[in-house]
Parts: sequence; C-alpha cells; structure tokens
Amino acid sequence: MPLTGQKNHYNIKFLKGYGHSISVKDSKIILKDNHDPFSEPQIESWYPNRMPYEKIVLSGNGYVSTEALAILSKNNQNVILVDPQGNPQCFMSGIMSSLTATNNRIAQYDTFRITEKRNYLSRQIVKSKIESQIRFLKLTDCDLVIPSIDKLDKH
Repeated sequence: MPLTGQKNHYNIKFLKGYGHSISVKDSKIILKDNHDPFSEPQIESWYPNRMPYEKIVLSGNGYVSTEALAILSKNNQNVILVDPQGNPQCFMSGIMSSLTATNNRIAQYDTFRITEKRNYLSRQIVKSKIESQIRFLKLTDCDLVIPSIDKLDKH
C-alpha cells in the first residue's frame, strides 16, 4: 500500500493468505487481504476507474469473482497469480480490441521473424544500454573507472 500522501510508483496491490478475495459490491471492487491469519482481514473498496493499482498480485488460497475480473480487465488492471515462491503462474489482462493495436503487434512479431532486422535491433538495444552505462559512470566522477570508461567510449 502506498505511504500516506505518496504514490507507490509500482501501483501494485499484493493479496495473500487464506481467504483473500476480489469481488464486486455496489459497483465497487472489494479487495480483501489476509496477510496475518490471527488478525482481521484488511478490506479496501474502490470504484474501478479510481483504483490506484494497475496490477493485483494474488498468492495463496483465495477467491476472485468473474465479474471482478471482467471489470478489472475493462479498466486495464491486470491480475497476476503467483505460487508460494513468488513465481508467476497466471497473468490475466484485457484483450486488445483495437485493430490498429493488433496490426502494430503483428508487425512487431513479423519484424522479429526476419533475422537481419532482429539482429540489427538487438545490436541497437545493447549499444544504447552500453552508452547509457557510460554516461552514468561519467556522472559518478570516480577516478577508478575513468580509464575504463575512456576505453569503452572509444569502441
């Protein structure tokens, strides 16, 4: 949960424990969290378009209503199911219904099927990452790394 008066930059709600749930009541999404089995569950209710979370992560035995999933999907909020070790098991998100977005996604996939384009884009990504690291290291002004930065910068 975000700190009071501050926005959580991840916008993620983590629900875990036996009996956690996501349901709908009076047009609001009800999030019930049972982190601690010996205390009362924490319950939040939000109108779907005012919910501060983009993703809801679920761990443990709980309940999610199909109505809640449909509403969350419609409002671009994802639900992620993880196992007890935190490994993702299921990712539920809305369907891309825009023809333009679908065509763009297909074009992206097609681009990566062409070896020359895929290799070129991969090299550009790595090159940009290295340049970003060089800029960062230069900003640190550390005498130990300056000779190495100069070598990298020349290549």
